[in-house]
Amino acid sequence: MFRKAPGVQSVGLRLLVWAVGSTAILFVGFSFFSYSHSQQIVVDKMTSTTKQTVAQTRDTLNIIFQNYEDVTFNILTDEDMLNQLQVYGSVFTSQNDKFVAKNKIVESLAIRFFSKSDITNIHLIPVDPKLKEITTDTLHAESIEYSKEAWFQRAVIANGEIGWLPTQRYGYSNIGQPSFAINRLIKLSSGMKYVLLIEISSEVLKRSISDIPNGEMVILNPANQLLTRTNSETEGDFYRIPNVFEANPIRAGHPSASKTVKVNGEMQLIVAEKIAASDWTVQAVLPSSELFKDANTIGNSMLISMVGIAIMTYLFNYYLQRRRNAKKIRYMAFHDHLTDLVNRKLFMEVIDKEIQTARQHKLEFTVLFLDLDRFKIINDTFGHEAGDKLLIETARRLENTLDKSCTISRFGGDEFLVLIPNTGDQEVILTIIQEITSHIQKPVYYEEQELYVSVSIGVSIYPHDGNDIQSLTKHADTAMYSAKESGRNNYKFYNTTMEKNTYAKLSLERDLRHAIERDELLLYYQPQIELDSGCILGVETLARWKHPKHGFIPPSEFIPIAEYSRLIVPIGKWILYTACKQNKAWQDAGLPKVHVAVNLSLHQFQNSEIIQTVAQILEETGLEPQYLELEITESIAMQDVEKVILTLQGLYALGVKISIDDFGTGYSSLNYLKNFPIQRLKIDKSFLDDIVRSEKERAIVGAIIVMAHSLNLRVTAEGVESMEQVALLQDCNCDEIQGYIYSRPIPSSECAELLAERRVFDTSMTILQGG
Repeated sequence: MFRKAPGVQSVGLRLLVWAVGSTAILFVGFSFFSYSHSQQIVVDKMTSTTKQTVAQTRDTLNIIFQNYEDVTFNILTDEDMLNQLQVYGSVFTSQNDKFVAKNKIVESLAIRFFSKSDITNIHLIPVDPKLKEITTDTLHAESIEYSKEAWFQRAVIANGEIGWLPTQRYGYSNIGQPSFAINRLIKLSSGMKYVLLIEISSEVLKRSISDIPNGEMVILNPANQLLTRTNSETEGDFYRIPNVFEANPIRAGHPSASKTVKVNGEMQLIVAEKIAASDWTVQAVLPSSELFKDANTIGNSMLISMVGIAIMTYLFNYYLQRRRNAKKIRYMAFHDHLTDLVNRKLFMEVIDKEIQTARQHKLEFTVLFLDLDRFKIINDTFGHEAGDKLLIETARRLENTLDKSCTISRFGGDEFLVLIPNTGDQEVILTIIQEITSHIQKPVYYEEQELYVSVSIGVSIYPHDGNDIQSLTKHADTAMYSAKESGRNNYKFYNTTMEKNTYAKLSLERDLRHAIERDELLLYYQPQIELDSGCILGVETLARWKHPKHGFIPPSEFIPIAEYSRLIVPIGKWILYTACKQNKAWQDAGLPKVHVAVNLSLHQFQNSEIIQTVAQILEETGLEPQYLELEITESIAMQDVEKVILTLQGLYALGVKISIDDFGTGYSSLNYLKNFPIQRLKIDKSFLDDIVRSEKERAIVGAIIVMAHSLNLRVTAEGVESMEQVALLQDCNCDEIQGYIYSRPIPSSECAELLAERRVFDTSMTILQGG
């Protein structure tokens, strides 16, 4: 498929032989002349090669430094951050507002710049000694007096010019990780000044320098101190080789400087370049024994002639290597870099040829569209390395399961496409699908963990389900999503009714976009009852959609559409605002003060403005923050734990309550759970369904409650439907209950009546007292 024409190959080979032969004859003729100059030739060649390597490293570092200088510029031009710095530094700002401003600055820095994993910490150090440092390093915050450091004073005087600070062995925050830093002065329009200090892992420098065979490359500051470690020295040490360019300093933009000097009794070739962005130097060191060892062994012109043969071999090798590289580049262009499977581009070429063959010979073939179930959960829980291993193992299992005539492609993410040629027989296809599903369901082992996934498969057959590439892949994709909707770990053959279902969903999505403005969305409330007192302590908010044509549409139908289309963000904001407004109205009417619980979706929680949104709604509605409880599911909490903690801390600082919903259905780590600023766990209904009949379920529920109480968390049981469940939950010391045993979700008017009556319930659901 990728083979060159034979004529081109033979002409190229003849030209190669002619060139190599001519070079050999010329080289032998000059062998005696070359002998007298052999040593210098070798030195010049190695010097030239080393200079190129050093120059490439210099260019790489200049680009890296420019990128980090751009980061400082982004901070200097961030109007919101500059406003928060003004609030934080103003003498007229209250301590509470200073605390809020500081948290917003830290949150903004963490969210915007910690995607750059090499940035270890960011500090904003006020020049005013009365103010405290703002830092993303919460463990060592305010523990170091940077204002006494010489670099701090230089930054103030430099008045906005960028300064590069050399590597410190334990970092500028003494966190134990070597880092270098960039700093510059931020001067606000009010005259207030801060010194920005961004710490960067020294691994950035280490990764940027090139390998020197039998030598080494280092980065030095003007004092000849190491900014990168070597095999025998570490960051901050004085380099064992003295600065040989001290008399004639190297300048940025000038050609590489090189010297051959004697150090500790051994000759060394030293090549250096100045980095444009700083006063640091990239220096390569190569022992002269490596330069001269070949030349010193040349004893006569015959050996020099052998060098000619070596050159001939090198040229021939160079030609072959170019051919191999060309093949490798083409291979990489048409194969997935992770799984080594055919990529989308090549798969489309293969299926196009298969269509032409099938059309010509009136054959059938099949396209399978595979999507791994629960892959995202595993990827988010155990990390991308675990996800990559799962994808690689899935690819290997597909290759081992399917015939060699099949084409397997990684289509993107956790999706795979399979082309099965010369068959459209459903029984044959079913046999293949069963083999695929049985192999993929086997566990994959990662760091002593067993990872399990299943697969949803969609099937389209040529020519029944399409006669072009787009139709076949689109219909297989449609069938796959239909399989997922049927419960996952399933397969579906494409049929036209799937298109109708897809159209129906698109219609619902279109209507959902106008549901808020047309007042079609309603909020229902389900009371949460305290077991000890029988009183209503709070209500959970549940959305309902009254469609003008289809009537009430269950949340199980429109919430997934809202999530998929991202409409959940404006809908969620409306729910949050309406629930807070309703609770405030109840309180103003003299009803008992209870908290209102609102679920946050994944897209809402990951929105960078979620903290600001909640604060704004509380201010607009006038609801005190302690009467708002925000619920996030366990799976959301484990998406990106460090970022989740930052967001939860920001919400907690507002004064709202936070709870973990559907607890026990995800992959929570207790190590992280204890660090979350939460007040409540909500036990998922699935644990209560068999609690009466199953001792194991009772033990699990009891263990969750004991664990939660040990962390000073309250526990609410969801989906309680029988008095037997109530009694068992009382025995387990559960705090609150929510479910049909007390009340279904009810409109706001009925909920207001319940609150007005101040109902108190006993375990037999008999009303003991009315207000």
